[in-house]
Amino acid sequence: MTNYNNKSDRLAIVLDIAKKLKNYKLKNGSTLNLYNPELCSFIEEYKKITNEYIKQDEDDIKDYKGTLLFEEINKNIEYILPAKKSTAPLFVIRY
Repeated sequence: MTNYNNKSDRLAIVLDIAKKLKNYKLKNGSTLNLYNPELCSFIEEYKKITNEYIKQDEDDIKDYKGTLLFEEINKNIEYILPAKKSTAPLFVIRY
């Protein structure tokens, strides 16, 4: 199981994405907190997904991947929260 992300690895992946969402850089140089559920409707669903991802059984770790609708800008967010260390996490807004 050493080639799989353990609980602290999974937590670090989720925290890194959250930090980037909280400090999302705009083209004008300012930052916007996209992790705010009052601003972005997908955050509540994303929090549920990441909570399940982090709390997985260590004997049965799975990738969590899919899309979330970013309703406010009518775009999809594609995400991959990887089971294996060899897979890079992904969290991108598709234009």
